Amino acid sequence: MKKFMILLVLIIVLNSSQKIVDAGEININGEEVLFVFFSLPDGEAMLIQTGHGENYLVNTGSKISEEILLEQMNNLGVKQLDSIIFTNQNKTTCGNAPRLIKRYHVQQLIYSEDLSPMCTSEESTVQHALWKNGEKHEISPGLTFRVLPADTEDEMSLYIMYGKTSILYLASGRVEVEKDLIENGTIQAEILKVGDYARTQSPSIQLLEKVDPHVAMIYPLKGISPNEGLLERLNESWIDVYQLRKVGTTTIHCTLEDYDMHPK
Repeated sequence: MKKFMILLVLIIVLNSSQKIVDAGEININGEEVLFVFFSLPDGEAMLIQTGHGENYLVNTGSKISEEILLEQMNNLGVKQLDSIIFTNQNKTTCGNAPRLIKRYHVQQLIYSEDLSPMCTSEESTVQHALWKNGEKHEISPGLTFRVLPADTEDEMSLYIMYGKTSILYLASGRVEVEKDLIENGTIQAEILKVGDYARTQSPSIQLLEKVDPHVAMIYPLKGISPNEGLLERLNESWIDVYQLRKVGTTTIHCTLEDYDMHPK
C-alpha cells in the first residue's frame, strides 16, 4: 500500500501542468527585464520584473488559480507590486485582484475605462490611472507601453517594448478589431500574446504578416481548447506556439539587445 501511494504521488507531480518557476533560475541586472507568462488552471497573468527591483502584474487570473499564482509569485521573490495592469475586466483577468492588492501592497491600478468592482478592493487606498487608446507610457527606464484598440472600452491591447524586443499583448480575439490594429502604425513584435484564449480565428493571416512574430503565447481557459484552425495557421506561419497549459510557466529574459526563452 505504501509503495502504491508513493507511485501515485509521483504520477501526480510528473503530470502537473503548472510547472513552477524559481527566482534563483534567472538573475537580472539593471538593464534587463523578465516577462513571466504564468501557467494557471484558468485565466491569464503576466509578471514583469525589472533590474531596478520593480514588479508589475498584467491581469490576475481567475479565482480558481489563486493558490498556484501566489505560489509562483512567492517563488519569484515578489514582496510588493508597483502596479496591476488590466487589459480586460472579467473574472479570468480580475479574479484575484482584491487579494493581491492587499497582499502585495499594490501602489497603482491601471485600466482603460471605469474599473469594475471585481478588479479592485473597497478597503484599498491604491492609486488609479486611466490609459487611453494611442497613449504611450514609460513605466520604468526603457520599458514602454503603447495602448492599442480593443473590442470594448474596458479592454486595451498593449504594445510593450524593451530594448529591441517587443510584445503585442492582444486583449481581443475578434477579427473585426484587427483593421484598427493593422492601421495603428508599427506593431511588429517578436512575441504575440493571442487574445481571447485562442478560441477564435484571430489573429488572421493579414495580422500575422503585419506583426511577424517569432513566438505566440496562449493562456489556458478552463474547459476550452484553442481553435484548431488558428493553431494550424500559427504553425504554418513558422511561429513557435507556447500553449502554457502544456509547456508550463514561460519566462522571457530581455536585455537591451536580445531576448531568451525559458524553457526553450
